[in-house]
Amino acid sequence: MFKSMTTNLMVVDVEKSANFYQEILGFSIVDSVPAKTVGLQFAILAKDNLLLMIEEQQVFIEEYPVLQTEKIHPSISLFIEVDGFNDFYQKVKASYPINTELHQTFYGTNEFAIVDPDGYVLTFKEVVEE
Repeated sequence: MFKSMTTNLMVVDVEKSANFYQEILGFSIVDSVPAKTVGLQFAILAKDNLLLMIEEQQVFIEEYPVLQTEKIHPSISLFIEVDGFNDFYQKVKASYPINTELHQTFYGTNEFAIVDPDGYVLTFKEVVEE
């Protein structure tokens, strides 16, 4: 039986990505692996019930050679439901560029999206009460 699923994102610079998730979204680093030279090669970030792993591109490829790429080309988006949606939207908008402006969808949610430093799309939503 499955118990959980955590996204592991390939990133160019773990520290830059971790700073984004900490400063813009309020995540905390709960575990990390130092790089062989300087900085980090891997980090696990957490906020509320969410976990996110970020791993330096070359280390990621060494572990999963099938993912070999010269440049990271994100092909997923993270879809995150948020409590206090309007306040959260205003806070993010004041400190970071919005990629997809706040809108109501045909399936009954308010949503907006931003793009992280490596090009991953983060869509935030709230269910619209009728």
